[in-house]
Formats: sequence, C-alpha cells, structure tokens
Amino acid sequence: MIKSAASERFHRRSFTARVRLLAIAITVVCALFPALIAASGDPLRYRGGLRNSPDKHKLDAKQLEAVLKSLCEKTGFLEMHFDGNGFLALGDRTKFIGGSAIARALLIAASNMPHAVDLECHNRSALVAFARLAMPVIYYSFSTGKRMDVYPLEIDFSDLAHLRGDREAIAAFDLGFVILHELGHAALGLRDSPGGPASLGECEELINRIRRELNLPERQTYIAQVYLFPANGPARASIKQAELVFTRATDKPGQSKPEKFNLRWEAPMVGPIVDIPAQSIARIRAAKSITASALGQ
Repeated sequence: MIKSAASERFHRRSFTARVRLLAIAITVVCALFPALIAASGDPLRYRGGLRNSPDKHKLDAKQLEAVLKSLCEKTGFLEMHFDGNGFLALGDRTKFIGGSAIARALLIAASNMPHAVDLECHNRSALVAFARLAMPVIYYSFSTGKRMDVYPLEIDFSDLAHLRGDREAIAAFDLGFVILHELGHAALGLRDSPGGPASLGECEELINRIRRELNLPERQTYIAQVYLFPANGPARASIKQAELVFTRATDKPGQSKPEKFNLRWEAPMVGPIVDIPAQSIARIRAAKSITASALGQ
C-alpha cells in the first residue's frame, strides 16, 4: 500500500509537471505567433497580394470605391480594380495616364507580395490613427502544410473627416497616401522613424517621393506636434491639436523659401499612432518580393 501511494504521488506530480510544460509551450508559441488558424477550406487564404478582407471588418462598396479612386489618382493606372474575390488587380500595367511611377512600382510590389494584406474597416477605433498595419495572423493548411502570413491593414475612415488645414496638405495626406504608407511597410519592409521629432523614416521618405512626382507638398516630420489650442467659449477646456507641416519648393519670381502648408486635427478624436512591431517588419524585409532598386533606391 505504501508503494502504491508513493507511486500515485509520483505520477500525480509528473502529470502536473507535464501540464505546466505544455502551458509554457503554448505561452511561448502565442508570443511568437499572434494566431494560428487552420483555414484549409479557403484556398484564397493562401494567395498573396492586397485584398479586401473576407471577414467581418471588410470594406463596403462605398469604401472600396474610395480606396480605388484615390489609388488610381496616385498611380494613373486605367484598368486597376478589385476583382470578384476582393483582390486588387492592376489590369494592363502599361496603360496609365499621369500619376507617380514610384506609386505604380509600390502597388506592383504589393500585388506580388508572398504574403497577404487584408483591408479592414475600423471606424471610430481608439487604437487606429488613420491606418496601421497590425500584427499578422498566420494561417496553416493542415492538408497541404502551406503557411500564409496575413497582415490586417486597419483603416479608420472616420479619422480622415477630422483633418483640417490647407487644401494642399489635406491632398498630401488623404486615404490613398495613408494606404501607400502602410504598403511601404508590407511590400518593402520599410521602417518608420526610429525617433527624433525631425526624422521622417525610410517609409515616409518614399511617400514624399511620390508626393514630389505628383507636385504635392512633402511631409516634414513623421511625428506630429501636439499642442493645446484654446477652445471657443470660457467654459470649455483647451483642446489638444496635432499638427503636421508640409512644404513644397516654389519657382515663383522673387520667392526663394519653400511654400508651407499645415495639417491639423483634434488629437483625442483620432487617437495614438500604434506601429507594427519591429520583428514583423524584419520578417517582411526578409521576404519582400522586389528589391529596393526597383524603386530607384
């Protein structure tokens, strides 16, 4: 009986230890991968490129039309459209009028990505400021063993309605530009400013080159300056305003200084900028489908 009781205690401790080890293993896996989902029944889930989300956050027809219109303005592509499966299709890439060559190259890179980016609507989100590339969801097919990293590109369309300032600055920071910025991360693995208020970061430097090709003013800093703005009426508290400055070189006679344009919004209404973690950008840089030389870098 004593031997049986000791044996039982040993097996109980052994079982508890195994459970703890399994819990630790699950914790480590969850830390490395935000989600592991078996989706072998959806073959389109394992196709790379830019796609309207097939899930609950998918863009509606009006939002898709707004995205397409703005991207067509930036690229000049005449046959670009979202196909029946929600993927962005460029059509005949030789057919374009105007637009930016760099923007066209960026969208070609996004179409050729080995991973996928899902466009998602997150209106009135406290976590999304205009748009952000979120942590990837990793899908595995149990039948084929294929893996696909899917990056949600979360867009808060309502934030864009809060933009105020010079018309040229608003045009340089519209829906198409915030999407192109996130695709700079997703397709090329470009990084934002590592710090310093005067720094732009390699991603926004690329977007400025697109603005230059479209004769739009260029963003001067990645981080917006936040300051208190007096509210109307004596009973109201001051409002936090965020501001970005854009400039454009001028060829006007007798004017040597660049033109300056301001863009501002109520900071609490838009929310904080939350960047995709550095390790996710590193994975994209390692797997990107085109080289920087394709964009003249």
